[in-house]
Amino acid sequence: MKYAAIIAEIEQAIADGRLAPGDRLPAERALAEEHRVSRMTVRQALQLLESRGLLRRAIGRNGGSFVARPKLERDLGTFSGLSEQLARQGVAAGARVLSVREVDGAIEIARVRLADGEPFALERSTFPERFRWLLERDLTGSLYELLGDDAPVRAVERIEPIAADADEAAALELRVGAPLLLVDRIAYNADGDVVETARDVFRGDRTRIVAWTSELVKA
Repeated sequence: MKYAAIIAEIEQAIADGRLAPGDRLPAERALAEEHRVSRMTVRQALQLLESRGLLRRAIGRNGGSFVARPKLERDLGTFSGLSEQLARQGVAAGARVLSVREVDGAIEIARVRLADGEPFALERSTFPERFRWLLERDLTGSLYELLGDDAPVRAVERIEPIAADADEAAALELRVGAPLLLVDRIAYNADGDVVETARDVFRGDRTRIVAWTSELVKA
């Protein structure tokens, strides 16, 4: 199929660095002339590349097809904090604290998590009262590092897609209704005690979930 050749060429250009995130592709008409195909064939190729997260398309005077930033992965195979997961991917993690307060005997922390300085996730974490000392600490880094030996070692996470409400959209610099990935988490320490309950939302356009399955259990 002719559109497959266009896809392969653009994928290779992205892989070897000839096309970098933010680069604008030639117009559909130019690509059609270059490959001697119809604009419909070019449009089909670009739509498939967009569905794979390799391109983003915009309309209007400054519209076109642009190379997308690579998605950041959340690995469900091992439990670790977001700072550690981003570091594995060569991305600098940061945080902007929105609020820190004591509510009904628990410590509630709301933060915007940053990936290379850009909003990536909105975290709302709650810790037991014994961690009240967090109220006096710098919370712009990894909370799990601050907890030290009390940090959680395992968690149950429930994941579902949602649409951004007004508060979430403002915090993550998105439009209302933009796709998000909701992660509800309960995290436990080595003794089985609950250390954290959390409601995190991740930008859907920047996030990919990775999960390793166990071996097939035969009946």
